[in-house]
Amino acid sequence: MRSGLNNTWRALAAVFSLLLCTSPLADCLKDAEGQVICGLGSCARDAAGQVFCSAFKDGEAIRNRMGEVLCGKGQCRIDQNMQAWCATSQGGGADRDRNGKVLCLNGCEPASKAMCEQTAATP
Repeated sequence: MRSGLNNTWRALAAVFSLLLCTSPLADCLKDAEGQVICGLGSCARDAAGQVFCSAFKDGEAIRNRMGEVLCGKGQCRIDQNMQAWCATSQGGGADRDRNGKVLCLNGCEPASKAMCEQTAATP
């Protein structure tokens, strides 16, 4: 009986941790003028306070070293050369290895402004 109860608690803990780690990336932010900008993916502010969002569901917007926002289809990371790279698959993961190289699910591509959107929120 005790073993079954432990397994139940372990299963509940696993489900709870998955829920915490897999939140949707859709986002909205206020720009410098107070307008709310939303996107299918995450949003970020550039150095001037303009908001850009990934045009892809579960995509990411990332601010580079120059303060410019670039976007991708999946998660994005900055490499050891300060270049932004994103997963080529929609919602795909990305991270840096111990040398600072970005590795992505199904490969990486450069983050770009062309993959961003600026959609004003409406009531």
